[in-house]
Amino acid sequence: METKRLWTPAFINYGISSGIFYMTQYVLVAALPIVLTSDLEGSAVDAGLAMTYFQIGTILCRPFAGRLIDSFDKRYILLLSTALFFIIMGLFNFTASLNTIFVLRGLHGIVFALATTVMAALAVLVLPNERKGEGINMFAVFSNVAMVLGPAIGLYALQSYGSSALYSFLTVMTGFALVLSNVVKLPKSLSVSKYTERKGWHISQFIEKRSLPWALMGLFIGFTYSGVLVFIPIELNAMGEGIWGSIFFALFALMIIISRPIVGKVYARFGSSFVIYPGILLFILGLGMLGFTSSPVIIISTAPLLGLGYGAAQPAFQALAVQSAPMERAGVATATYFLALDISVGLGSVILALVANAWGYNHLYQLTALVMVVALGLYHFGIRRYVAVAE
Repeated sequence: METKRLWTPAFINYGISSGIFYMTQYVLVAALPIVLTSDLEGSAVDAGLAMTYFQIGTILCRPFAGRLIDSFDKRYILLLSTALFFIIMGLFNFTASLNTIFVLRGLHGIVFALATTVMAALAVLVLPNERKGEGINMFAVFSNVAMVLGPAIGLYALQSYGSSALYSFLTVMTGFALVLSNVVKLPKSLSVSKYTERKGWHISQFIEKRSLPWALMGLFIGFTYSGVLVFIPIELNAMGEGIWGSIFFALFALMIIISRPIVGKVYARFGSSFVIYPGILLFILGLGMLGFTSSPVIIISTAPLLGLGYGAAQPAFQALAVQSAPMERAGVATATYFLALDISVGLGSVILALVANAWGYNHLYQLTALVMVVALGLYHFGIRRYVAVAE
C-alpha cells in the first residue's frame, strides 16, 4: 500500500522546489519591466528583450537537458542546476546595467529549463506506476500556485521595498529550493539511467519520438495560451482597466488549482480522453467569447473557462508525453514536451502580436479559437490513436 502513495516526501519536495523556481520567473515577468524602465532608464523594447533572452535560453537548453538528465545521475544534475540557479539569482543583486540583465536572463533561462526538467522527471520516477497520470496532473498544481503568487509578490515587493529587496527575496527563496530539492534521499537505482545511448550524435538523444504526438498538441495549446498570457493585460490596460489583469490571472490559476484534484481523479479512473475533450472545448468557448467582446467584465468572466480548459488539457498532454516513453527516457520525454511549449509560446507571442496590430484583439482571439478547433480535429481523427500506447 505504501508504494501506491502519491504524496511522498520526495514528490512534495520536488513539487515545492519546482513551484519556487516557477515563482521566480513569474515574479520577474511582472516586476522586471518596471525595474528596467524606471531604475535603469530602459525602453519598452528593452523590457521585451529581457523576456526574449530568457525564452531563447530555455529553448536552447531543453533538448540538451533531456539527454543530460537521462545520461547521468539525476541527483548530480539536480544539485548542479539548482546551485547554478541560486548563484544566478544572487547575481541579480549586483546588476547595474541593461546588458548585465540581458546576460543573466539568458543564463536564467538555460538553468531554469534544466532544473525544472530534472525536477519534473524525478517527480515522475518517484510516482507509483498506476498513478503516474494522476500524479503528473497534481504536480502541475505547484506551478499553478506560482502563477497566482508570483506577479502579486513581485509587484508588492517592488513597490513597497524596491528592486534590491526583491532580488534578495528571490535569492533566499531559490536557496531554500536548493536545499529542499537536494535533501531527498533518492536511491541510485532510480536516479541512474539504465538506458544505453548509441555512440555519436543522434536525434533520439535529444527528442523522444514517442512523445512527439503529444508535443504537437502542446504546440497548439501553447500557441493559443501565449495570446491569453501576453495580450489580455495589454488589452485591459488599453481600456483603462489594467488592475483587472491581475484579477483575470488569479481567477485563471485559481480555477486550475481548485479543479486539479477532480481532473486528476477523472484522468486516473476514466482515461485521458475524458479530460482532453472537455478541456479543449472549454478553452475554445473561452477564446470564442474573447473574440466577440470589448467589455472588461466579460473578459474577466472567461478566466474560469480558460483556466478549466487549459488546466485539464495541457497537463494531460504532458502526462501522455511522458507515459508514452520508457521510464528511463523520462528526461528526454519531458524535455521534448516542454521544448514544444517553449517554442509555441515564443512564436505565438510574435505572430499574434502581428495579428493584433493588423486586425485588433477580437480577431486575434477568433484566430486562436480556430487554431484550437483544428487541434481538436487533429486529436480526434489522428492523435487519439496513440492514447492506448501511452496509457
